[in-house]
This record gives sequence, structure tokens and C-alpha cells, in this order.
Amino acid sequence: MDLDSVADELYAMSPSEFVDARNTAAKRAKDPQLAKAIKALRRPTAAAHAVNQIVRANPEAVGTLLALGDELRAAMTGQSGDVRALSEQRREAIGALVTADVPASVRDDVTATLEAATADPQLAAAVGSGRLVKALRYAGFGEFPDLDDVLATPLRTTKKAAKKAATKKQQRRPAASAPEPGPDLTALRERVLELSGAADDAQRRYDLAARAAVEARALLETAEKERADALRVARAAHAEAERARRELGRLERS
Repeated sequence: MDLDSVADELYAMSPSEFVDARNTAAKRAKDPQLAKAIKALRRPTAAAHAVNQIVRANPEAVGTLLALGDELRAAMTGQSGDVRALSEQRREAIGALVTADVPASVRDDVTATLEAATADPQLAAAVGSGRLVKALRYAGFGEFPDLDDVLATPLRTTKKAAKKAATKKQQRRPAASAPEPGPDLTALRERVLELSGAADDAQRRYDLAARAAVEARALLETAEKERADALRVARAAHAEAERARRELGRLERS
């Protein structure tokens, strides 16, 4: 028994089963430190559970989505690719994953989490771990989610990725005799990423509002039909009552 294997089993369960299964696993652990670590695992929210199950049930589709995130980030930083086309592909990929099986009450959070997974490699790794305890939201603007807060266990690749990034940065550092660099486009590229995230978030809210408007119109049409039917029945009842009064008056006079 180790923490990774226990976590993999627990986060494949429904939230209603989680606490009892976690406590049972902690009691089975012979190592006190492992038992304590298992006991500290947090039950996922409904949205986080839905994302975890999507990751487990659709590994290839999720892998394709995360690869689209890599391509989209490359396109936004001016390397290669069509930002608009890739954004549309990402929207379609997420739509295919967030199916009718996902409860309507968490669909927005699940969509936002999958979008966040395409915005940054660490967020992609967090979602791909299948061990989320909370939904993710990330639209740029310097507000990076706290991975310790949304993940059950730390990312095993975080240190390795940080070392790799540091090595690349060192390799890119110019020699002392190198000519002056051109304009720094980092801030502009970051701004493009931030605005793209904000645009996706706004698009999602628009889609939700549009669906709500369609549903509201359908309800209004139903209510109008019911009102018209009720008015027709009421008029018929009034006419029948008037005929009955007249008949009663005739009988009383005879």
C-alpha cells in the first residue's frame, strides 16, 4: 500500500463513498505516517469528481484536448498555428467531453476546469492527474490557482518541470558580447493569453444565457397556451351558467 495507489482508488469513487473508503484505507495502513497522509485526503466536490471521471473514462480525448492547449499557447505566442481555428477546436473538444451525463448543476464548473487545463502545463497536469478536489478557473490576469488547494496530492512532475524550465532559461541566456535584444514581447504575449481566457469565459457565459433565454421563451409559450386554454374554458363555463340561469328563470315564471 502507498499513497498514490490509495489516492487513485479513492478518487475513482463517488463523493458519497469517499469518506468511509478513505477511513478504512487509513486503518489498514501499517505505517502511521501513511495512515495520516491517507486520512488527510479530501473528498472531491461534485464538479471535481465529474472532471476526475471524465479524465479516467476518456484518456485519449483528454490527451487530445491538452495537446490542443499546447498548440494554442504556441499560436498565441506567435510561434505557429491559427488561434481562432484552434480555439474553435478546443471549444468543440470540451463540448464533446461535457456531455449530458454531466449534471447540469456542475456543467459550468467542469467546462471552466477543462478550459483551465489548456491554459498552462501545470494546470494540464493537475487536471490530467484525476485527483482534483475542487474545480479550476483560470482566465489569466496573473491569478494562478493554488494547486495545493485544488489537488489531493502534489504533482509528481512539478520539481522535474521546474528544473527543466530553469535549464532552458539558462540555455537561452545571451552571452555577454551578444547584441542588444529586440523589443520584449513577453508582456504583449501574456496579454494575448489573458484576453483569450477572458474571451472564452465570456463566450461560455453568453452560451449559458442564450440557453436560458431559449428555455424562458419555451416556458412563456407554454404559459400563454395554458392561459388561452383557461380563458376558453372560463368563457364556456360562463355561457353555460348564463343558460342555466335563464332556464331557471323561465321555469320559475311558468
